[in-house]
Amino acid sequence: MYWIVLVVGAVLALAYVVVKIRHSQLATSDAVYWFLFALVLIVMALFPQIVYSLSHILGFESPANFVFLCVLAVVIFRQLTASVENARLRSKVVQLTQVIALSRALDETERELSDSNQ
Repeated sequence: MYWIVLVVGAVLALAYVVVKIRHSQLATSDAVYWFLFALVLIVMALFPQIVYSLSHILGFESPANFVFLCVLAVVIFRQLTASVENARLRSKVVQLTQVIALSRALDETERELSDSNQ
């Protein structure tokens, strides 16, 4: 039963990614990640013997538990990488704001000096 949920979820994820790409709301690197993620879900749904074998080898009670754990691990990893990228971009925004503020202060100082010299 959960294989149907995997296929439906993967198809919905692909549709959502396509909509976001068309509206220019998703970077290409992110789109590739989500396409691959959906593709893996579809492969697991179409070839459940892979999941059954891996879950048996790793000692899971149910293949569904293995699938959910894998999906959870991938999503947590993606969230971590997104958080790192967010922190890097925030740092850049702070640096750019400081550069703009210093540039404006320097322009005002130069303007005041040129006005006082005339």
